Amino acid sequence: MSFIKLSIGSITAKRFIKYFLQTALILNFALGEVFAKESEDSEYKYNYNQFNGKCSVYDPYEKLNRKIFAFNSVVDTFLLRPVAKIYGRFTNDYTKNRVGSFVDNISEPLSTVNYTLQGNPEGILKSFWRFAINSTFGIAGMFDIASKFGLKPPQQTLGSTLAYYGTGPGPYIVLPFYGGINARDVSDPLISDFLLNPLTYSLDKNFMLTVTGVSIIDMRYKLMPLTDYVSKNSSDPYIAVREAIFNQREAKIIYPAGYKCQTFK
Repeated sequence: MSFIKLSIGSITAKRFIKYFLQTALILNFALGEVFAKESEDSEYKYNYNQFNGKCSVYDPYEKLNRKIFAFNSVVDTFLLRPVAKIYGRFTNDYTKNRVGSFVDNISEPLSTVNYTLQGNPEGILKSFWRFAINSTFGIAGMFDIASKFGLKPPQQTLGSTLAYYGTGPGPYIVLPFYGGINARDVSDPLISDFLLNPLTYSLDKNFMLTVTGVSIIDMRYKLMPLTDYVSKNSSDPYIAVREAIFNQREAKIIYPAGYKCQTFK
């Protein structure tokens, strides 16, 4: 009976992963179709080929993206940025570091799952033991003990896994309230970071929502120097932010051997 239960559980897990990946790809396609309608009469025309050996950003929906970017900027100015400034003013560096470590630790099992999907034994072991050590000796992840033992593998998401198997970044998209992201990664903040993290199913939902809120404020505070610099010095903040987001993400991505950047005209 236990063997039957194990087999059924294994099949269910495989089907879940299969349907989940299919849903993520369908979501990417659906969003692309929505943005495509807006891009047909776009006034922004570029040649998105490989540049200096690096994949260059592909932004065919810039006309719509700029509108959403402007909306997000208003929300940020009157909501996120003020809250992040208050957070920064009334917490010292020690507290901020503890919050940052705690939030990072909560997302560590997500990396373990994605390293498993990638078939990466080293990544699996390092991310698993990093979470185990920091969650215990690091007091629920508030202290990063594991890094002292060389256990600091790059964080992974479903987008990282898709890239590992050769999926390119695709079009650049600006999501309302969230910000810029490429089409390959668009399912990460919407569904996969939540559904693929085992802690989602073991911790209280309200607690996870609180962690999400804290992580957003912490991240916004960390981005304050960059966004303030861009707003004061850039002649086109949209382009500056787009390039920063795209280049930072691509720098963390590992593509399969022989991968060539997509070219668009």
